[in-house]
Amino acid sequence: MLLSVVRCLPRIALSVALVALAGCTDRFEEINSDPTKTGEASPDMLFARALKYGTLYDNDQQVGEHLHANMWVQYFANSTPSFSTDRYESNDQWATTFWNSFYSGYGMDLQQAIRQVQGQPGEVNKLSQARIWRAFLFQRVTDYWGDVPYFSAFEGAAGLVRPPYDRQQTIYPHLLQELQAAAAALNDSREDSFGASDLLYANPGSAFPVSSVAEINQRWRRFANSLRLRAAMRLTTAYPALAEQHVREALAAGVMTRHQESAVMKNTGGSIRINQNPLAVVLGFGDCRISATLIDYLTRYHDPRLTVFADAVSASNPARVGLPNGLSATQLTTREYTPASFSQAGSRYRTITNDLNLLTYAEVCFLRAEACLRGWDATGTAEQWYNAGVREALALAGITDPDVAAAYLQEPGVRFMPARALEQIITQKWLSLFGHNGFEAYAEYRRTGFPILQAIRNPGETNGQVPRRLRYPQAEQRLNPTAYHNALAQQGPDALTTPVWWDK
Repeated sequence: MLLSVVRCLPRIALSVALVALAGCTDRFEEINSDPTKTGEASPDMLFARALKYGTLYDNDQQVGEHLHANMWVQYFANSTPSFSTDRYESNDQWATTFWNSFYSGYGMDLQQAIRQVQGQPGEVNKLSQARIWRAFLFQRVTDYWGDVPYFSAFEGAAGLVRPPYDRQQTIYPHLLQELQAAAAALNDSREDSFGASDLLYANPGSAFPVSSVAEINQRWRRFANSLRLRAAMRLTTAYPALAEQHVREALAAGVMTRHQESAVMKNTGGSIRINQNPLAVVLGFGDCRISATLIDYLTRYHDPRLTVFADAVSASNPARVGLPNGLSATQLTTREYTPASFSQAGSRYRTITNDLNLLTYAEVCFLRAEACLRGWDATGTAEQWYNAGVREALALAGITDPDVAAAYLQEPGVRFMPARALEQIITQKWLSLFGHNGFEAYAEYRRTGFPILQAIRNPGETNGQVPRRLRYPQAEQRLNPTAYHNALAQQGPDALTTPVWWDK
C-alpha cells in the first residue's frame, strides 16, 4: 500500500482561487496534444498542490489531525459514540488514510517537483523552497509514527516498492541539515521563483504577499530557520547537544521577527472544498464539542480568548461548557452528555475563510523563551520572549488591545514565574496553537508533559495514558513486512504506548 502504488499524475488544475497560474498565449502545444493521455504536471503545479494539500484537505484533517492530535491534547472532545480515538483506541482506517495521503498523494507530488528541478542551476530557489516544505511535511509524519520510510521514500517508479523504515534518530539530524542547506542555497541573484504557485508567500492572494525574488527568498529563509528552531527544540531530551547547536545556528541565521513573516495558508472559502478552512468543514459535521480541559484553563486564567475559542451553549444559555474527553459510547448516549449541552468551537474556527497558521512568530517567541531558559539564546530573557509570545498569540485570536494583554499577563498562572517557566511557556504555546496546529501541540505535550491534561474515564488501549504515537497501517504488515518488522525491532511494539525516539 505504501509505495507499491505508482500514480500517474493528472494535469493538475487545482481549482484553487489562489493559484492564478499564468496561461500561455500560444496554444499550439495544447491544441496538438492527445487529450486521452495524461500530461506531465509542471513543477509549479506540483508544488502548489503539495502546499495546499499538505496543509490538509478536510478529510485528511479530520482523520489525521482532528481525531488524533486535537483530541489527545484535549482541544476538542468527541461527542459521537462510534468514534473511539478520544478514548485512546486506535483506528486503522483513519491512520491508513492519513499515511496514504502523504506517501501516495501530496508527498509524492512534492517529490516529483523536486525531481524536475533538481540538478538545474537556474532552479535553485524552487528546489530550496521544495526541500523546506518537504522537511515540514516529514517532521509531521515522523512525529506521529516514529520510524518511517524517509531516505528511500517515493522511489516506487524506480522499483523500490518496499522501502525500509528509517530510524527517527537518523531522520531528525537529516531534517535539520536539509533546512540549513536549503536556506543557505536560496540565491537572490537568480530569478527563478514559483510565483503564483507559492501559496504561502508569493501568490497575490497569500496572507502577506511579497513579489521580488529577494523578498520571497527572505520569507522562505526565515521559515526554514524557524522550522529548524522548532525541530531542534524537539531534541532537548533525546539529543541536547545537537539541539543546542541547531538552536544557536538557526537564531544566528535569522528566524521570524514579526507576524507578517509567519507561514499562513490563506483560505478563500467559496464552494470548492480545497479553498475552505479544513477545520471549519470538519467542525460542521457536529461530531465534537470543545474540551472541558480547554474551558477549564481559559476560565481559570480569565483568558480573553474564552469567548473566541468557544461559543455559548445556546441562545438561552450564554455559558461556555466543555465536554469531558474519553467518554464511552454508552456515556455519550445519555442525557447527561447530550451534545447540545456543550459548547461548539467559536464561530471564527467554524468559518471556511479562516486562515491556517502553520508556523507563526508567536510560536517562535515561545521557542525563544524556552531557549533562553536553557541558556541557548542570549538575545533577551525567557520572560521577555514569553510575554511577547502571549501578546502575539492573543493577536492571532483577534485580541489586540494592549491593555487587555497587559492585564492578562498579570493573571495568576499567567504572570511569569521562573520556578514554573517551562510549564507556562508550553501551556501558553498550547493555547496559541488552538484551531491551527494540533500536531505541534501534541508533539510538545509528549516532549514536555505540558499542559497538564485531565485523565479520561476509560482506559482504552493505553490504560488511560495519553497515546505516544499512532500505530502503523495494518496493510504495511502485508505489503511491506520486512520493513515493518525491522521497525518494530528498532523502535518497539506497534502500540499507542510506544514512545518515539525523541520522547524517550
